[in-house]
Amino acid sequence: MAGFYRCGILLLLVLMGNCAVSEAQNSQPRSEPGLKTEWERVLAAAKEEGKVVVLGPPGAAVRRALTENFEKLFPGIAVEYSGSTGSTMAPKLLSERRSGYYLADLHIGNPGTILTSLLPAGALDSIRPTLILPDVVDPQKWWQGQLDFADQAGQYNLVFSSNVMSHVATNPQLVNKEQFRSYSDLLDPKWRGKITMSDPTIMGPGLGTLTFWYNHPDLGKEFVRRLLTQQKVTFSRENRQVLEWIARGEHLLALGPDDLMATELRAKGLPIEPVHSDQFKEGGLLNAGFGSVVLINRAPHPNAAKAYINWLLTKEGQTAWSKASGYPSRRLDVSRDQFKPGELPKEGVSYLYGYNEKYATMRAETLKFAKELLGR
Repeated sequence: MAGFYRCGILLLLVLMGNCAVSEAQNSQPRSEPGLKTEWERVLAAAKEEGKVVVLGPPGAAVRRALTENFEKLFPGIAVEYSGSTGSTMAPKLLSERRSGYYLADLHIGNPGTILTSLLPAGALDSIRPTLILPDVVDPQKWWQGQLDFADQAGQYNLVFSSNVMSHVATNPQLVNKEQFRSYSDLLDPKWRGKITMSDPTIMGPGLGTLTFWYNHPDLGKEFVRRLLTQQKVTFSRENRQVLEWIARGEHLLALGPDDLMATELRAKGLPIEPVHSDQFKEGGLLNAGFGSVVLINRAPHPNAAKAYINWLLTKEGQTAWSKASGYPSRRLDVSRDQFKPGELPKEGVSYLYGYNEKYATMRAETLKFAKELLGR
C-alpha cells in the first residue's frame, strides 16, 4: 500500500512538472522553425543591403564614433558617412532629390535645418515605426521620462542630446570670463572690433544665439541692433575659423560658438573656454546641437537605416556619440562625468527649448531682422 502511495505521488509530481513546462513555453513568444524576431529580420535584411548612408556632423572624432562602433557590432553592414553642417547638407540633399537621386538613408544633425528645410520639403518619413528595441523605447531610460521630438507632430525629428547652450566663448589666457554677468556687457565699447561671430544670416549656431537674444524679454531687438551695428563684429561662415581667431588672439570674444567644434579644438590644446549661460542673469536656452536624427524618405537601405537608428539610441550608441561630440545624451544611463554643471539641464528649471518647431519660426523672423541690419 505504501509503495502504491509513493507511485501516486511520483506520478502527480511528473504531471505537475509537465504542466509547469507547458505554461513556461506558452508564456514566451511562439517561434516556429524559420521564424525570426523582428530585430533578427531587420538585421538579416540590413546585411543583404550591405550598407547604410549617413549624413552627419563634421569632425573626425564624431565620424569615427558613428561609423567604427556600429561596423564592429554589425559586421557586414558598412556605414557610408558624409560629414557637413546643415547649411551645406540640406541644399545638396534637396538638389539630388529634385534630380531623382535618393542616395541617403538618415541624417544626424541640428533640428534647425531639419525643421526649416527638410521637413517642409516632405523629405522625411516618421521615425517612430523604426524604433523596435525595448531598450530604446522604454521612457524610463530617457530624461524627463520620454523620447523627445523637435517637430510638433512628434513623429519625425527625434532629439537625443540636450545641453544648455553657451553663447559666448573666450580665450582664457586673454580674457577673464568672470567679468560677464549680463549679455548687455557685450555692448561695452572696450569690445568694439574685438568680437567675432558665426554668421547669423545662415542656419547655424550664430543664428541660434541671435534668436535667443532677439526673443528674450530683457534683451530683444534693441540689444541685437546695437550689437550688430555698433560693435564692429567680424562674421565668418566657418565655425572653426571663429574659434581659431580667439585662440590666436586675433579677436577676444566668439559669439555663437559651435560647441562640437570647440570640444574638438580644446582636445587639441587650443585655449578656448565657453562662458556658461548660468553665469548670465538672462539665463540660456536648451540646445540639441547636432544631436537629433531623422529618417529620410525613399531611403535606399531602409533596413540598414532602421538597424542604425536603433543602435544609435542604445546606451552603447549614445555613449560613443556623447564622448566624441561633447554633447550630453538624454539617456539617463549614459555617463555625464565629462560635463560641467553649467552645461547640463537641470530638473525643475524652465528653459527655452531652442530646437523645437515653434522656436524655428522665431528663428526665421530673427534671420530676416539680421539680414536687414547687415544689408544682406
